[in-house]
Amino acid sequence: MGESELKIALQREGEEQVRAFWQAAEEKVAKRRQELKEEQEQLRLEAERQLQSEVSRRRNSLLAESRKQVMASRLHAEALLDERLQGLASQLLTELVEKNREVLWQALCAELPPAEWGKITVSQASQGLAERDFPRAEIELDDAISGGLIATSSSGMRVDNSLTCRLRRAWPDLLPQLMSELRRLVDSDETA
Repeated sequence: MGESELKIALQREGEEQVRAFWQAAEEKVAKRRQELKEEQEQLRLEAERQLQSEVSRRRNSLLAESRKQVMASRLHAEALLDERLQGLASQLLTELVEKNREVLWQALCAELPPAEWGKITVSQASQGLAERDFPRAEIELDDAISGGLIATSSSGMRVDNSLTCRLRRAWPDLLPQLMSELRRLVDSDETA
């Protein structure tokens, strides 16, 4: 083999080695690009998961806060409605007493246990009835009493047989029934 052939063979072998190194470098670069692409996709997916998690957490937090505010508003509205209903019930009691004062008075007095009643508390409108039926008792006036009486014996026994007291005692049972009926009426108006 001559020098020129040797030169050509070495040149070819050098070119093949360069091509092989170049191909290996390109494969490494392609592999690294693929790895970077996969890492980028993993980072994107992780960022998306974190974003979804944060969105979900914030949504749940806002929903919880909204529910809390709705509940507070509802409780406030129910308390105002309770107060308004009690006012209306007291007003109705007053009207009921005005129509049937004597009959209610006799029924409520009949429920008192036998005792020496030293003081009778009534509304101004019932003062005459109290003086008539309890002539020896001290009569005290209280306009907060819509009907009935509060009787106090000489020994200190006290019986509140006023309609106001009866309403106050019955109110915890009446209110849920009234609220249920009001909800039913509101629901039927909304669907109409």
